[in-house]
Amino acid sequence: MIETLFTRAGIITRLQQPPLGSHLEDLAASLKQQNYSDNTIRGYLRSAARFNVWLVENQLSVAEAGETAVSRYFDSLKKATVIGEPTVQFPDQAVGLTHLVKILRRNLVLAPAAPPMTVPPTECERWLGCFDQYMERVIGAAPTTRDIYRRIVRRFVEERFGNGPLNWTLIKAEQVSQFVTKEAATRKGFGRKVPAVAVRAALRSLVASGDLRDGLQAAVPTMRAWKHAALPRNITKDQVDRVLVDCSGNDPKARRNLAILLLLAKLGLRAKEVVRLELGAIDWKEGRLLIHTSKNHCERALPLSQEVGSALATYLMQGRPKSTSTRVFLTSQAPFEPLVGASAVSMVAKRALLRSGVPSGPLLGAHTFRHTVASEMVCGGVSFKEVADVLGHESLATTAIYAKLDLKALAQVALPWAGGGR
Repeated sequence: MIETLFTRAGIITRLQQPPLGSHLEDLAASLKQQNYSDNTIRGYLRSAARFNVWLVENQLSVAEAGETAVSRYFDSLKKATVIGEPTVQFPDQAVGLTHLVKILRRNLVLAPAAPPMTVPPTECERWLGCFDQYMERVIGAAPTTRDIYRRIVRRFVEERFGNGPLNWTLIKAEQVSQFVTKEAATRKGFGRKVPAVAVRAALRSLVASGDLRDGLQAAVPTMRAWKHAALPRNITKDQVDRVLVDCSGNDPKARRNLAILLLLAKLGLRAKEVVRLELGAIDWKEGRLLIHTSKNHCERALPLSQEVGSALATYLMQGRPKSTSTRVFLTSQAPFEPLVGASAVSMVAKRALLRSGVPSGPLLGAHTFRHTVASEMVCGGVSFKEVADVLGHESLATTAIYAKLDLKALAQVALPWAGGGR
């Protein structure tokens, strides 16, 4: 395969030099299989050739070309860089060597990597594992929720017991109250309620397991969170249209981002729901999307409009790289893996909003479009029940916050101002 990537005989000869030369063909084939472009593969092969020269100069065999040698090579490149000069060449000289090391291990040239040293779990970690099972099996909490609760409860347990044994009977009501109050003080809005919910769940799990008497969970203070203190962060329809126009393009990344933004701006999907969207969830025949929400373990069907469907089809046929993954949205660079985490979608949304000149703010992102969809529906006379069904709200109280944005309806019930026409 190297002969198809390079035409100059001198370069091919240099790439075939020992001790690494016999393995670079496997490296090229592996990178090609992972969908790396030919230009990227050429760069990685040139980097491996330079590393090969360094091995010869330092009298190292191929069996010594592991992570330690790569680290020493990196250090030598740094030292060779002239002070005050830009280190532009450094990445070209060393990029892609991790792929080479993987090939050498696969070919059994390098010894298998030593497994990481395992430290026996502490008593706290073992109990947190039991608590996680309780949250999953009894409460039915989603993985992200369980992670958040575990981190909070871990701080509580370590504050009370340190590295010592967990004697739950020593916990006092005032200690519970003080911890929850302190944690809540570091948060804002609805986040102030999370520590109380997490600690209360932990205490209930201890009661269920028989490690604690019932009643201590009553010591968890209730944190006030004003539901209607602030307006949801939405934007205008013109701003949404401008964002979508500015995002249009014919390259694969632009097509992917446009499809993502339309799912956010037209259907009001959560960022997590976009990330986890599966190819099988698109019902082309019926013209609908099946959205599974891990937050409340429900599935809802949303109509697939012509605009959203066309953007998805264009991305899938002309923008999405070949992949065995069933996730709809993949990264725009090799090895083309599924997007990881809601932050990937939020970043797409935030960059698109900023590029279109939408005023920035701390909450600017994917939820901005979701708030906009909900606000437009409420102001258009759609019932709270219908809005909740579209957005996947478990409670109508969550949807009710958008009533504040229906200014026409509010004007009808507003009391007259005592100051007259002022």
